[in-house]
Amino acid sequence: MPSDGTIGYLVGKLTVLRVECPRCDRSGRYQVARLVAKFGPDYLLTDWLHERTLDCPYKNEQGVTRACGAHMPDLRDLP
Repeated sequence: MPSDGTIGYLVGKLTVLRVECPRCDRSGRYQVARLVAKFGPDYLLTDWLHERTLDCPYKNEQGVTRACGAHMPDLRDLP
């Protein structure tokens, strides 16, 4: 996760933010500039990812400890 956890932190570091889920094989690519324009630079990436995965068929599966596996792999390499 970026140091402050906001979409604004990605500006100048990433052009595109990828989201992947190994469990259901869904994925997406989002332009950072569009994310900043739509949500503002202070919007938390965790809140944004939660909203993107609300329709995940595994997210609210009962009895599963790690239902939704959505993550943002590009964040691993950021300082």
